[in-house]
Amino acid sequence: MVKYFPYQSVRSGQSEFMNDCEEVLRKADILVAHAPTGIGKTAAVLSAAVEHSVERQKTVFFLTPKHTQHTIAVDTVRRIGEGHNVKVSLVDIIGKQWMCPHRVRDLTSREFNEFCRAQKKDELCEYYNNTRRAKTTQKAQDTVARILAKPLHNGEVLSACSLDKLCPYEVLLEAGRKADVVVCDYFHIFSPSVRRAFFNKLGKTLEDSILVVDEAHNLPDRIRSIMSHRFGTQSLERASKEASTMNLRQLSKELMEIGKSLKKLARKIKPRQEQYVEKDELVTEIKRAVDADYNEFVADVEALGIEVLKLPGRYRSYSANIARFLEEWVGQDIGFTRIMDKDEHHVSISRRCLDPSLSCAEVFNAAYSSILMSGTLTPLSMYTNVLGLPVNRTMERAYKSPFPPENRLCLLVPGLTTKYAERTDFMYNKYASTISSALSIIPGNAAVFYPSYSLLADIGGRIRTQKEKIFERQEMKKDERLTIYNRLVQLRNDGGGALMAVQAGSFSEGLDFPDNMLDAVIIVGLPLERPNLETQALIDYYDFKFERGWDFGYIYPAMNRALQAAGRCIRSETDRGAILLLDERFKWGNYRKCFPTDFEFIVTEQPQKYLQRFFAGKPAASEGGGFVY
Repeated sequence: MVKYFPYQSVRSGQSEFMNDCEEVLRKADILVAHAPTGIGKTAAVLSAAVEHSVERQKTVFFLTPKHTQHTIAVDTVRRIGEGHNVKVSLVDIIGKQWMCPHRVRDLTSREFNEFCRAQKKDELCEYYNNTRRAKTTQKAQDTVARILAKPLHNGEVLSACSLDKLCPYEVLLEAGRKADVVVCDYFHIFSPSVRRAFFNKLGKTLEDSILVVDEAHNLPDRIRSIMSHRFGTQSLERASKEASTMNLRQLSKELMEIGKSLKKLARKIKPRQEQYVEKDELVTEIKRAVDADYNEFVADVEALGIEVLKLPGRYRSYSANIARFLEEWVGQDIGFTRIMDKDEHHVSISRRCLDPSLSCAEVFNAAYSSILMSGTLTPLSMYTNVLGLPVNRTMERAYKSPFPPENRLCLLVPGLTTKYAERTDFMYNKYASTISSALSIIPGNAAVFYPSYSLLADIGGRIRTQKEKIFERQEMKKDERLTIYNRLVQLRNDGGGALMAVQAGSFSEGLDFPDNMLDAVIIVGLPLERPNLETQALIDYYDFKFERGWDFGYIYPAMNRALQAAGRCIRSETDRGAILLLDERFKWGNYRKCFPTDFEFIVTEQPQKYLQRFFAGKPAASEGGGFVY
């Protein structure tokens, strides 16, 4: 056991994972780890990484995709320090925009960055001035000392900074210069422009950094999103108004002309459709519309954006956004696709990243050591390939679930599918009948996860159950999701509720269900959509690069979303629950290989028999009528 493990005992599988972490850290290598829920991966990886950090003077960067996942990392480091009487300093950094005292929550990240840059440059931000001025102010230094004395959650830092009107982001960066552990978001490391500024302000280097990537199954899509950009006629119209307000009438006219050019390019597209577009097509249209050099025009739009952000109370500049997009547009072609789409009123154009390794391969090659972990990181080889990890330095490991296998019943019901060709009233009624029968046997709460909101509506409304049906809606706010969660808590011992939600949504990935909140999870079909142009481009690109386009670009990501949803059921060694897989494709070879090696399911057309025995406390395997796959 490592020196700084924060608990008295080590769980099953946790020791093996911790030993592998120690090995890759000692060799300065990379670990790609499928570590199921309950193995205690955060405690294992941080105890090993902190020990190595203290001994080798390296900085641990614990990277997460969501703010809610910071808490366990901060609490674990606190336990390490208190339990072993060792001083481990930590800073907990979320996105600058989410810590900013200004009213900027509704801005896009790009808009906020433009606003922040302009405010600092012209000394217009009182929070930044109170923190930095010519040097770090005394009040800021006092807050930094408090942060370094004991690991604080981000919310605690925000409260401390608000008293003296300090910029929380700048305070945390100053504290980060001396921190042993930095808890932050993916984009701090994997956005090239953010990374350069981030490390420069921290006074640290990748070469002396240990990267721990939590929930690493999210990393490919997250990097592709970070590296993708779009703009359209609506932004051009608003940028034109900005130019007019600043008395730049010629530039205002040119921006409107570009909007007309976009509509001209999209004249053959019907509303709600899309088409590929070449880099030179847009460049040529812009040159024709403005009758000027492309780069000179971009510089004029950028200058307009800077002036707009100097206006009192102005937080957003459409001109600045357009300038940044046009700079990106003329970038490299390999690993990107360019797509135009339109609705009834507007045309949009985007440059979308297909290859996450364009950003992260450089990071993982430069970092001292890295550990990527998730409870659904299968198949491991796909992540190694897609992220561009150096094969000679990468160890792939899959750990078994530490939970008693008899506590989980997994059933696959054949004869059901959400394939497009099979989406009929007959199939929807068959789904509804199967789900209704299962809900009548499940004693408490159940979650039914669908591939899309449309299927949720088509099938969910046909389900007949005495349980209270609770529906997830698109773009629900945090407080609305909390209301649903609290309602499930109330219903748990009162007949239970039936949560109707989507795979890859907030309830299937972002929210935990502890203390056996769910007695069952029902997976309705695979979240495979008809490939749009971006997905088709991704398939083609991975086919070109790995000869695995359909697997890497389509099947495996969908399976990962389904497995994430299935994982909501069993969250601890004392939980007991059933998982129903309602799509016959789950037993097909291409899909079956995505399941963890210890994930066995019974194929049966009579799931009710197994559910009745399971919830009566009897072994499921003793009942006939199915077979273990």
